[in-house]
Amino acid sequence: MELPGGLAMADLGDDRDGLALDQLHVPLGPVLPEWPSGLVVDVVLQGDVIQEARSRFVDLDDLDATERLPAAARALESAARVLALAGWDGPAARARGLRDAVLFGGGSSAGVLEELDDLRRRVRRSRLLRWMLRSAEGGRSEVLGALDDKLLSARAAVAGGRGEAPVAVDLAALDARLVGAEFAAARLIVAVADPLPQPALTRPTDLGGAS
Repeated sequence: MELPGGLAMADLGDDRDGLALDQLHVPLGPVLPEWPSGLVVDVVLQGDVIQEARSRFVDLDDLDATERLPAAARALESAARVLALAGWDGPAARARGLRDAVLFGGGSSAGVLEELDDLRRRVRRSRLLRWMLRSAEGGRSEVLGALDDKLLSARAAVAGGRGEAPVAVDLAALDARLVGAEFAAARLIVAVADPLPQPALTRPTDLGGAS
């Protein structure tokens, strides 16, 4: 049964405490601020907890330029998304400024490396960032670790090193990370995962009980 405007009515299901709560089917994406281009995540919510998640990419033949960035620029863009979603706008803008320097040659490599090192130190030492990541709860360390990996990856690429960039999370792994998380943390989890829009990673999105 549908409500006006095509919205599905909530179903009932048992939550983790054995209580019967409404189940809501909510699509996230493909157009959200600080969201991977073309990504859609269909989630089932009970209360504010994600019970099921199915991710997919749309419009794979028309990928956003962000997904074709070189390694250093992509790592910096991904770090900027995480910082922006955490609410730390200054360092997010700084990461994007470094991304642009990598892409368009603004400044020397030595200057970019110095800026990267300074940004990384600030991220690692910031109590404010840890407070801003309170929605991530138990995943806070994972977010901070992922941020450090992204900045290290960018540094290695700028320096011409051969260190491998962090492997992008596939859609199945992203879904697994989302299940059990609070809805407020969903966008942050997606930003940290930074999944790639590869056709091999797409799959059906039917959710159990979805209408």
